[in-house]
Parts: sequence; structure tokens; C-alpha cells
Amino acid sequence: MDLKNYISSGIIESYVLGLATPDEERELEKMRRLFPEINTEIDAVERSVERLAFAEAVMPPMETRSRVVQRIEWNEGYNNTKTGSNTNFYNINLNGDHQNSITVHKWWRIAFVSLVVLSKIFLFLAILYYLKFKQIAEQAAQTPAKVEQQQVQQSSVR
Repeated sequence: MDLKNYISSGIIESYVLGLATPDEERELEKMRRLFPEINTEIDAVERSVERLAFAEAVMPPMETRSRVVQRIEWNEGYNNTKTGSNTNFYNINLNGDHQNSITVHKWWRIAFVSLVVLSKIFLFLAILYYLKFKQIAEQAAQTPAKVEQQQVQQSSVR
């Protein structure tokens, strides 16, 4: 195999970029041991890829730094509340990691408990008034029958 053709085949670039198949990697490692020129070529390709990466680098947007700093400050604040300082917020962990958490104010907890208690009271009152209404409706249905019986009894007595 001609060494110049092997170097110009592009297998070294594939190897450096991590795109070579396992067979190509084994073949290159074998050729690397036999020919030291391949080592120098691999180093040259790595340097050129690195130079290209720095030359074509894109600066991140300016707000990225503020977002990262804000997240770091948030995590530091979370760690401070975890150590025992008494705050008005509870951290509820949803997924097992600290990045996805909900903060709930203590007053919301009181409001929720009172809402549940009020709903139970209203449910009890609704059932109570329903049963009373049903009882009154049954009495009203029986009342005309009683009036008729009384009228029949009165007319038969005369």
C-alpha cells in the first residue's frame, strides 16, 4: 500500500474527527506503528482542526453570561435555604434533581387548607339541605292524600 495515497485517502481526518469505523481505526493503529510519518500527519491534522475551531468560533450571546450567573446565584440561594435558614418558602422537588423545583409561600398552604375545609362544610350543608328538601317534598305529596281522606271521612260522618 502506498503511504502517500493512504494519507491522502481521508482516513486520518475521519480518525481525528471520530468518524472512522472500528476496522479503519484498527488499520490506522497498525499503520501508525509501522510508519512514524502517520503520527506526524495525525498531529498536523489535529492542530489544523483545532486552529480551524478557534478561527471559526462563534461568541455566545451576551445574555448567556447573565443567565449562567443567575442560575449559579439561584443554586447558591437554594443551598443556603437547605442549611436551615427559616424562610417563607418551601422547595418542592418534582424530579429528584434541584434544578426543577417550585417555591410555595406559606400563606398559600394556609389558603389551600382553608379552601379544603370550606369545601367540606359546603358539601355537608348541601347534603343536609337536600335531605330536608326531599323530606318536605314527601310530606307535601302525602298532604293532599290526607286532606282527601279527611274530606271523605267528614262527608261520610254527615
